[in-house]
Amino acid sequence: MRRSDRAVGFVLLLLTGLPAHAYAYADPSGGTLFRLLMPMLGALWAMWMILANRIRNGVSALYRKLRGGETEETLD
Repeated sequence: MRRSDRAVGFVLLLLTGLPAHAYAYADPSGGTLFRLLMPMLGALWAMWMILANRIRNGVSALYRKLRGGETEETLD
């Protein structure tokens, strides 16, 4: 499964929990916003918990690359 396929699937997953009327108005009381945003936050947190190590390694590698340091591949 390609990265773009996963991203599209994730966006579709988030949008399935949104009722159609959620885009029509802003709810100042927060009731609807809470029901909309909490599943999204839960999905993002679950994705972070599953992929945290890969995300950290990717950010670390990007930081090393930007600093001009040696990468793990060149150390072997």
